[in-house]
Amino acid sequence: MPARQLEPVTLQLKWKHQFQFAGYYAAIEKGYYRDAGFEVSLAEPSGNEDPVDMVLTDKAQFGVGASELVLHRARGEAVVVLATILQHSPLVLIAAGGGEKSVHDLDGKRLMLVPYELELFAYLAREGLSADRLRLLPHTFSPDDLIGGKADALSGYSTDEPWVLRNANFAYSVFSPRAAGIDFYGDSLFTTEARAHREPARVAAFVNASLRGWQYAMAHPDEVADLILARYSKRKPREHLLFEAAEMRRLMQPDLVEIGHMNPGRWRHIADVYAELGMLPRNPSLEGFMFDPNARTDAELSLVYRWLAAAVVASLVIALLAAWQVRANRLLRREARSREDAERGLRQANERLQEGIEGIRALQTKLEELAIRDPLTGLYNRRYLDDALERELQRAHRQGYPVSVLVIDIDHFKRLNDVYGHQAGDEVLTALAKELHQRVRADDLACRWGGEEFVLVLPTMTIEAAAERADALRIAFEANAMRYRDTDLAATISVGAAVFPTHGTGARDLLGAADSALYRAKSDGRNCVRVATAPAR
Repeated sequence: MPARQLEPVTLQLKWKHQFQFAGYYAAIEKGYYRDAGFEVSLAEPSGNEDPVDMVLTDKAQFGVGASELVLHRARGEAVVVLATILQHSPLVLIAAGGGEKSVHDLDGKRLMLVPYELELFAYLAREGLSADRLRLLPHTFSPDDLIGGKADALSGYSTDEPWVLRNANFAYSVFSPRAAGIDFYGDSLFTTEARAHREPARVAAFVNASLRGWQYAMAHPDEVADLILARYSKRKPREHLLFEAAEMRRLMQPDLVEIGHMNPGRWRHIADVYAELGMLPRNPSLEGFMFDPNARTDAELSLVYRWLAAAVVASLVIALLAAWQVRANRLLRREARSREDAERGLRQANERLQEGIEGIRALQTKLEELAIRDPLTGLYNRRYLDDALERELQRAHRQGYPVSVLVIDIDHFKRLNDVYGHQAGDEVLTALAKELHQRVRADDLACRWGGEEFVLVLPTMTIEAAAERADALRIAFEANAMRYRDTDLAATISVGAAVFPTHGTGARDLLGAADSALYRAKSDGRNCVRVATAPAR
């Protein structure tokens, strides 16, 4: 029996070969595409090529894009998103120097941006920084230009450029659109509407093979890193590829969200943000934007039409039969009506089922977020901290950088509750959470540890810099008096600080050292910062 002929297709990548596309390498290497009937070629972009243009002009049949896909769709371009790989976008602004307090420090500075990185333009617009207030430079895609002073800031991925800058011992700051409430999807697989409608089964087979590749790649990062070096590119060392894999896992959250999952409500939110910033009209239509593998092809519809035409002809022939067939015809029509009623009921049941499935998916996404968030402050909770801190310390151990931890406690919180009531206490808790939101870097982790205690994890930060950060937070919070029922409500905080690996190599020891330092701060009169004095034992 002759072997099945494979269909050659091109997948247009959005950047050069690296771990960002690991799932597609794995799908080729492990034969998942071949099993699905495809011979897949991977195309790197040249210059500033937009992957969307490459797919719309049929230079590639599939592509890797990001949040800008919804903009193209809302503007009438026939793109269909097939699966989302990164649940959170890695796209950030990276600025020279570690002292910037906000993105507004980039006002008037030299920025390297790519025209289709619309997520960053939306971020700058929301922050009130229009393009005419920035000195935009052509992007060279090299962190060396930041190190060499040719630019003050550039766009990059949190999974990529920070590794280069850390290894060069270069001080930098990272600004994430999430700081302005712009939490978009990252890399997503897409194709054209024509292909999705013409051959949905083939498109679904391609998507399933791709997702199998991603599942394998994230389960075997070392093996796939070696594959990239052997077959695709030696541009990055193995350690850089594994750093990229670890950061991608944080953005994908494969333990919480199935790889490829996407939510219509999340895409709608992304479109609404673009509309809010004047990039789209209000309430743009996204009908048909998300891939529906159950859509009928033109060939299938043609068969249906031919069947209906044949049924009409047969009905005319039957109508000409002798009178003795009248009763049979009546029975036939009755049967047809019953079948139509059954089909109508089946369609309605299927619609209700689909609505229920979408509701369950939306609920699942919401529950996944609630499981790791504190409902009052919106910060991560203790459960998330336990896992995230251990992972961060493992990365720090492999790559040799410090991790500082601050344990923060609101002074005399019980007395404040007793005097003003629990509602006032909640006001103080949310005020401290707001200060933390405004002061964290993209890689920092702010959590509510429990009650009036908070924890701030500061990767790559020395204990001296962490103590300065803590004291600045303490001063700002003390100055932030709130109005509560015509009363000035002021509160202070005490902070304990410790650093990996000096005060502990595990999460429990490190938090214990910082907590002991917090106890000394309270013993010394509160409203102060104390650093752990001896390594945890």
